[in-house]
Amino acid sequence: MFFLFWQIKVLYRVLDSGTFLCPQCGADRAYKHRVGRRWFTLYFIPLFPVSGRVNEHVRCDTCQGMFTMAVLARPTSAQLSGQLLDGVRGLIVHVLRAGSMMVPEARATAVHEVQGAGLPGYTDQSLAADLDVVPGDLSGLMGTLGGQLADQGKENLLRAGARTALADGPLTDLERSVLSSTGAELGMTPAHTQGLIAMVEQQARSR
Repeated sequence: MFFLFWQIKVLYRVLDSGTFLCPQCGADRAYKHRVGRRWFTLYFIPLFPVSGRVNEHVRCDTCQGMFTMAVLARPTSAQLSGQLLDGVRGLIVHVLRAGSMMVPEARATAVHEVQGAGLPGYTDQSLAADLDVVPGDLSGLMGTLGGQLADQGKENLLRAGARTALADGPLTDLERSVLSSTGAELGMTPAHTQGLIAMVEQQARSR
């Protein structure tokens, strides 16, 4: 007796690859963007497709976890670190522009804060270049960071700006306004923002 062995099987092809923040691994991993189609197979040989696209997903090369395409909208750890560093540099420039850009103590504190945020090679020369090129509107960047950072990350960013602003004396109204608006853009409540600023002010007075 002769038997035909056939089945409908989903076969995948890779559309793209790259690096993403794997929700299951909790770290940056290589991924493949895959999409499947149902095929009619005869003796395990695919002969023709019997459906359109099915089960489009992102698969982690490390844990083999499969996720929806929305996972690629999240920044990788490396991208988030870069955005955070841009946020620190931008806020510090705005604070210096609101106060005094030429006070040595303020500039030294600004350089120290950026170095501590993850750019050890940052110098006063780097700061001078940033003062010339950082745009006046950082709301887009701060809004993005606000959607990605935990409260502690937002607080650390705002503290860096507040310490820089206080390096040349008490906060001016304009410096306070810059810090307050940054807190709002990060998604912090006014009470949260003002409480954090007051804490940094208290620490500065106790030195």
